[in-house]
Amino acid sequence: MHKYNFGIIGNCSYLAYIDTDGNVVWMCMPRFDSSFIFGSLIDKNKGGSFYVKPASDTYSSRQNYLENTNMLSTEFSNSEGKFRVIDFAPRFEQNSRYFKPTMLIRKVEPIEGRPSIKVKCNPTGDYGKSISKEISGSNHIRYTNLGAQVRLTTNIPLSVIQGSLPFVLSETVYLIFTYGLPLEGPIEEMAEFFQKKTRSHWNDWVKTTSIPNLYQKEILRSALILKLHQYEDTGGIIASGSTSLPEHPGSGRNWDYRYCWMRDAFYTLKALNSLGHFEELEKYFLYIENIINQESERIQPLYSIIGERKIVEREVDLDGYLDSGPVRIGNAAVGQFQGDIYGELMDAFYLSNKYVSPTPYDVWVKLRKRLEWICENWQLPDAGIWEMRNRQEHFV
Repeated sequence: MHKYNFGIIGNCSYLAYIDTDGNVVWMCMPRFDSSFIFGSLIDKNKGGSFYVKPASDTYSSRQNYLENTNMLSTEFSNSEGKFRVIDFAPRFEQNSRYFKPTMLIRKVEPIEGRPSIKVKCNPTGDYGKSISKEISGSNHIRYTNLGAQVRLTTNIPLSVIQGSLPFVLSETVYLIFTYGLPLEGPIEEMAEFFQKKTRSHWNDWVKTTSIPNLYQKEILRSALILKLHQYEDTGGIIASGSTSLPEHPGSGRNWDYRYCWMRDAFYTLKALNSLGHFEELEKYFLYIENIINQESERIQPLYSIIGERKIVEREVDLDGYLDSGPVRIGNAAVGQFQGDIYGELMDAFYLSNKYVSPTPYDVWVKLRKRLEWICENWQLPDAGIWEMRNRQEHFV
């Protein structure tokens, strides 16, 4: 069975998983918890595809991040030559705010020889139920039936992409995939400008990171990836960007982790905080304050990235990763009682109070009421940190 090796890119609004064959195997838009647009990670037939790869089936590839960024380079080589694909999600400061459009840019540049390549873009919607229809424009393909304006803007001949035809890569070409607002402006200039600004943004973020002497490279890479998992609009932090990757093939323990767990979010924040990053903590405090405002007693183990309480778990008709189903959307753990999360909740407030700003008195009054509830009920059996679904014990 083929096991995926992939890199992760994003801009704190969406994530894309791109494998060493140049295929976007997982990408949900416009949010982390939206349906996938490309999802061959969990179903090769219904998941759609978006690949850039050699026309020949015989090639080698290697993948790495551009240093100190969340920008990915996949380099291909065969007897015809070499080329690389640079994938990135634009993100940079503009007009005192972060510009982070729902956009994936793929820059394809020749390195050596005149390699022949193939490009295919076949997005899908509603977890594989909606098949897109193509409408050609002057330099773009519009995909309908996906619930929003979805476009691929490129300087590659459209007929070549629509027919999945091989062509010689004689110069740098660009593929700009957008969800919602389309690209406005010249393709080459905009892509190069966005690449330069995005690279500078991540380089600047790394410069403000305080890291120990040991394992600096590994720590920086982990920090950069963790940063992508905060939904910047609200401050919520997802446990993972994917759903239904089994704990081991055939286990059936395939859960949807595209939500904000009180426990996981705290440890993410603690890691970033230990590296000198406090902006994420400040945004998360606002997210938690909204959670506190809507709860009268018990705090749920998880919420949606916009703070919704109701999360319904269901199974969808997809093959699953390595044919290891079921594929689940939503997470029923939302209804569990897990006593330890009150500790992580208090720890998050402690970090915010110490490193960001003092907790306002009215917020503390509301938090105190939740703590009074757990003080009265901590003896109750719960699902524990293991999130036992069919039994409760005194884990705390």
